[in-house]
Amino acid sequence: MKLEVTRDVIGDLYPLCRAGEASRDSQSLVKQYLAEDKEYAMKLTQSEQMPHSIPSIQLSPDAERLLLDDARERARLKLLLIGGSIALAGLLAIGALGMLFIRSGGF
Repeated sequence: MKLEVTRDVIGDLYPLCRAGEASRDSQSLVKQYLAEDKEYAMKLTQSEQMPHSIPSIQLSPDAERLLLDDARERARLKLLLIGGSIALAGLLAIGALGMLFIRSGGF
């Protein structure tokens, strides 16, 4: 069974090849395909020259620390809220079971 190599396959492999993360076989396949499809090779080359959609943000160490501390505090508060909710649900369940036990006459 022979598989057809499409532009989508090459488009998936191309960034790996550029980063040096693809196997030799994948690099060879991409190189061979792009040698035969000059139009697509040009599109891929042009796409590398386009500015990245997400700008790089450089934060000072102090700003990073503040963001990290804020994230930790939010996570701590969420855990407290979840734990409190679970504890309250447990107490309500125990209370409801106690009421059922009392109404049924107990032992």
